[in-house]
This record gives sequence, structure tokens and C-alpha cells, in this order.
Amino acid sequence: MDLHQNYSLLIQKLDQFIRKFYLNQLIRGALYTVGTVLFLFLTFSILEYYLYFGTLGRKILFFGFIAVLLGAAYSWVLLPLFHYFKLGKTISHEEAAKIIGDHFNNVEDKLLNVLNLRKQAEAMENKELLFAGIEQKTESIKLVPFKAAIDLSKNRKYLRYALPPFLSLVFLLFAAPSVITDSTYRIVNNGKEFAKAAPFSFELGKQILEVPQYEDFNLELAISGKVLPNDVSVEIDGFQYKAEKLDKDHFSFLFRNVQKDVSFRIISGSVTSETKILKVIPKPSLSDFTVSLNYPAHTGRSREQLTNLGDLMIPEGTVVTWNFNTQNTDHLLLKFDADKAIKAEQKEASKFQFRKSINKDHSYRVLYANDRLPIPDSVNYSINVIKDQFPTISVEEFIDSNDRNFVYFAGNASDDYGIQNLTFHYTLIKQNGKSMPEMMVRVPRAEGKEIAYEYNIDLNKLGVEPGDNLTYFFEVADNDMINGSKKSKTGILTYNKPTFEEFKKLENENEEQIKDNLEKSIKDLEKMQENFRKMKEKLLQEKQLDWQSKKELEKLLEQQKELQNKLEESKKKMDENLKNQEEFQQPDPEVKEKQERMQELMKEAISPEQKELMDKIQELMQDLEKEDAMQMMDQFEMNNENSNKDMKRLLELYKQLEMEKEVKEQIKELDKLADKQDELANKTEKESAPKEELKKEQEELNKKMDELEKKMDELEKKNEELSPPKELGDDNKEKMEDIKNDMNDSKKELNSKSGDNKKAAKKAKGRGQKDEKNGQGPGDEYAGWRDGPTGRRHQNH
Repeated sequence: MDLHQNYSLLIQKLDQFIRKFYLNQLIRGALYTVGTVLFLFLTFSILEYYLYFGTLGRKILFFGFIAVLLGAAYSWVLLPLFHYFKLGKTISHEEAAKIIGDHFNNVEDKLLNVLNLRKQAEAMENKELLFAGIEQKTESIKLVPFKAAIDLSKNRKYLRYALPPFLSLVFLLFAAPSVITDSTYRIVNNGKEFAKAAPFSFELGKQILEVPQYEDFNLELAISGKVLPNDVSVEIDGFQYKAEKLDKDHFSFLFRNVQKDVSFRIISGSVTSETKILKVIPKPSLSDFTVSLNYPAHTGRSREQLTNLGDLMIPEGTVVTWNFNTQNTDHLLLKFDADKAIKAEQKEASKFQFRKSINKDHSYRVLYANDRLPIPDSVNYSINVIKDQFPTISVEEFIDSNDRNFVYFAGNASDDYGIQNLTFHYTLIKQNGKSMPEMMVRVPRAEGKEIAYEYNIDLNKLGVEPGDNLTYFFEVADNDMINGSKKSKTGILTYNKPTFEEFKKLENENEEQIKDNLEKSIKDLEKMQENFRKMKEKLLQEKQLDWQSKKELEKLLEQQKELQNKLEESKKKMDENLKNQEEFQQPDPEVKEKQERMQELMKEAISPEQKELMDKIQELMQDLEKEDAMQMMDQFEMNNENSNKDMKRLLELYKQLEMEKEVKEQIKELDKLADKQDELANKTEKESAPKEELKKEQEELNKKMDELEKKMDELEKKNEELSPPKELGDDNKEKMEDIKNDMNDSKKELNSKSGDNKKAAKKAKGRGQKDEKNGQGPGDEYAGWRDGPTGRRHQNH
């Protein structure tokens, strides 16, 4: 047991020696490190202070110093410290024994012998003998102080390496601190440029070296120092540019259109500032944009996309979508006219979108900015809106010459985008002034922007009666889906259907015109016959048909044509009267039949043979010979003679028919008047109306009676005007006289008391009916007349 304790004590003493060994190395290494580092620090600082190395030189000094510092600290301080705490590989007990043996004589062998015997004992089975030997040797060196082999005080001699640099540093810190502080600052900030101390310095004041991209930057310099320079330059990319002198200590320099960061130095003589950087603030910008146009459906236009076109001309109601691609932009807004700016939707980091429905003209601005430059840039555009125009419509009216109750319309309608519907509107205003509700009818039409349309109306089917007024117009509506369908209409057209009185007036005018034309035709025909005779006598005296004779013959032909035109005009007037009679009144069947006979006779009076003869002469006029002219004039004379007789007879018959028709109309008027007188008598007898009203009605009947009497007088005059006067026959004369007497009697009795009024009315009505039943009128003379003229024409042929 003692054996093991002595050996453990020996090992413990060896371990203590090893730790003191490394402690000694640590102290010595620390002194080496301090001395080396301080020496380098002083050396580098003094060199930098006086030599003003550039950035590269200062980087070498800085990183060289760091490398030496780290190497010395690791080798001389950290390794001994790690070993002291038994970290890493340390010296062995044998190596420690050798070191101890160098200090104590005869100890090394004994220690090594004990350590070797101990190793052998661990490998042998019989250890007692070896343990005894170990005990003996251990006992002999038990009292030797191993730690005394290392004297820590001997490290004082190494202070000569650390103390001088340290004292020098302290001295400089008190005597010339800038040598240490300034140079150390420059070495530590080895990436910056430092200028040597000069008799003056450049100052930028509070200027911030930042400028918005693509803008100018004015660098303002202030010079301070004992000596002020006259010239200052700014060096950019190796080129020097002279700065503008403002006064003795102020200069300025303008950086134009700065697009990227600019490195520069300020130089005056041998004085150069450190490198400075003018930093660019990225400016927001529009790279490009697209405009998508979604047109209203009624325009029929497909969607369209434009690139980089902000000025637009679009239909009203178009939905416009802007898509912007930007750079360095955080915010994008659109401002329309004087309205508040509206923020666009940010789709991606550099993409913005805005959508708006456009209904009016706009001027708008696109504003874009970023957080660094809150004041936005902008670009101006305008939008012109094409308003949906009102549709246009026109119409022409045509009234059928054969049937005035048919009205035809032809027109055109158009719109800039399309027509929705076309309608016909009409309003009937009755003769008494009552207005019927407006009616509307859709007009069939083709599709398209420009159409032609046709339409016709039958006035009878619309219920237009004599004296009524019809107003009508066409209306077109477009397909505007934005503002609603817009309408345009034609001017209001009016059709006034003549009253019965107006018809009678027109009928009388036509009859007078017919008689005038017939009378003039007869006179012209007689004059032409005379001219034909003179022409024939002249030709008999001439050998051939000369130019003058041809001209005279042409003149006669023109007169013949005018005569034919008058007859045709008379026929048209007669046709018009017959048509109006059928529309405005129910004509007497007997009168109507005679009128139709007259119509046929008039048609026959317009001799087609005569017209053919004139056309033939006209064609042969240039080559016409005397014999041909004589033969044709004979033919003309013969035809004209027959025509003259026919027209005279036709005129007389027409006058007789006119008188007969008017007599029958007078009889009908008398019947109507008698009915009204009878009705008035009943009212008076029953006292169903005030006396003043009845008296007023009586006065109106009396006036109508007077008018009938005047008309009867006119009929008598017309009969007397017949040339030669025709005998109407006893029955007809008696009938006309009875009508006149009845009218006189009725007038007297209408002015008597009411009881007699009824009696007078019945008397007048009865006589009128009797006259209408018994009277035959002057139309009887038509019998057998038709064959006379017609037969003569056949013979002449």
C-alpha cells in the first residue's frame, strides 16, 4: 500500500512540474507577443503617419499586423495556455524527467528507472520483486523538489522585449497622439481614401450626395484653411473638370444628367480629397403600356389592343383597360381632368392595371413615383369620345294619279351603328275637329346602317272621310345601348281630304274647263280648216313643196297636236269628276250611265287615226312631196270636219248632261231639306228644344232654301245658253217649274208657325220624290247619238 502511495506521489510531482513548465512558457510568450505586436504597431503607425500610404498599402499594413498578432498570440500564448490546462498534446513524464535531470544531478536516471520498472510491472505476473525495486528508488528521490527546476523569476530578462515598445507607445500617446490615432484610423479604414493634411480643406457642408436619376446635381464646395486655392477641379474617371468659383472660399460643380453612381475626387494642386460617391436614386419610369378597348356591343366592333398609344378616339361607352410596365415604380395613378387621382391596381412588382368606362372627352395624366422620390413624374394624354349620333331619315310622298286614296312613300334611313326599328305614325282629325289617338305601324325594312324603304297606305282603310285631316310621319330608332335608343322622324306630312263642298267646287271648275276646252277646240278646228284650205290653194299654184311650205305645214301639225292635247285634258277632267263622284256621293245610276257614255265619246273624239297621221307626216316631212302633202291635207280636212261636228254635238250633250245631273242633285238636296224641316217641326211640336235654338235652325234652313232657289235660276240660265237651245220637253219643263214652285212654297211656309212647318216639309218632300220618279231629264237625247258620230268615223276611214 505504501508502495503505491509513493509512486502516486512521484507522478503527482511530475504533473506539477509539467504545469509550471507551461506556465513559464506562457509568461515568456506573453512578453514576446506584447513586444512584437507593440513594435509592429508603432512601426506601421509611424510609417503611415509620414508616408500616407494608399488604400493598398494600408490594407497590407492592416492585414499584415493582424496576421503577426494572430500568429504570435497563437504560438506564444494560446498553445502554452492550452497545455497548462492539459489540452492538446503535452510533454510526457519521461521528457519531464529529462528536464528535471538537467537541473538535479543523478535524478534523471532514477526517475527514468522508476518509470520503466512501473511499465514492466504492469506487464508481469510476479510483481513483488519489481515493486520492491520501485519502492527503493522512489524513496531515494522522494524529497527532491521537482518544481524548483523552473525559476519563473528568470523571465524578467524578457521584459526588454516588451517594455521599450510599451514605453514608446505611452510616450507618443502623450507627446504626439495624432501620430498614433490618425494613422491607426486610416489603417483600420483602409478602404477609404485619405488626403494628406494640407493648408486648406474641402467641406461639403450638409449636402447629401444623392440625385434623382437623369437629373442634374450641383455640388457646392466650401474651402477652409490658412491658404485658399484659386482653382479647384473635380476628377471623374481620371479626367479633371474645373469647378466654378463663386467667391474666394466657395466653388460649385454641376453634374449633368446623372444616370448612375459617380465616383469623384476634389483636387486643388497637390491636395486631393478622398474618393466620394454621388449616388443615384433610381427614377420611376414607364417602360411600355398597352390599351385594351372593349367597344359597346351595339357598335359591332371587335376588341382591340393598342401599344404605347395613350391618345384615343373611341366610341362612347368603350371600356378601356390600361396595362403599364414600369421600372423603379412603387405607385402609379391616373388623374382625369380636374378629378382626384385614382390609384392603379398593382398586379406584380412592376406591373399596374387600370380600367374605366369612357362616356365623355377627357384629358388625363399618368403619374408614377417611388418611395425615394415621392414627387411623381407624369405624362399627359387625351381621349376624344365619338358620340353616338342621332339616326337620319328622309321620305318622299307620291299620290297615285289614278286613285288619290293610295299614297306611296319611298325614303332612306341611316345610323352610324345600326337601326333598331322603323315605324309609321298617323293621327286622324275628323271634320268636327276631334282628334283620334295616334296610331303606329312597324315598317318592314332591311338590316344595315343605311337602308332604303318603301311603304304605302290606303286612306279609305284608315277611315279618312271627306273633310277629315290626316297627319303622318316616319320615325327611326337607333340601337344605342349606352344612352338608350335615340329617335329621329321626318317632317309631319298632312293630307286634307276635300269636303263635299270643295268637291262640288272642283267638279264645277272641271266642268267649266271641259266646256271651255271643247269650245276652244271647235274654234281652233274651224280656224285650222280655213288654214288647210289656204294651204291647199297655195300648193296648187306651186310646182313643188318648198321649204316655206313645209314650215307652214309643220305649224299646222303643231296646232293639230295642241287640239289633241286639249281634248285629252278634257278627258282627264271628266275622268277625275267621275272618280270623285264615286268617292264622295252615290251618283244617280241613270246619270252615271250617261256620264260613262260621254266618257267613251270623248275617248273617240281623240282620234287615234288623226294622231297616227300626224306622226307619219312628221316622219316624212323632209322627203314629203307636193302630191303626198295634198293627199294628207285632204285626209286632215275630212277628219277635222267630222271631228268638228262630233265636238259640237259632244259639247251640247255635255251641257245637257250637266244640267240633268244638277237637276237631280237639286232634287236630292230638296229631299234632305224637307227631312230636316220635318225634323224641326217635330222638335217644335214636342218643344224638345229652346225656342231660340229652334228659331236659329229655322233660319239656317231658310238660307239653304234660298241657295237652292239660286241654283235653280242658274239651271234655267244654263238651259237658255245651250246653242242651239234644246227643248227639254213638256215633262221636263213642267218638272223644273214644279220644283221651283215647291221651293217658293216651302220658303213661305218655313217662315210661318211651327205647325205649318211640318205640313210644308211633307209637301216639298212629296213633290221632290214625284219629280225624281217621273222626270226623265235632257239625257234622253243620248239615244241613237252614239252611233251617229261613230258611224261617220268608220266611213271616213
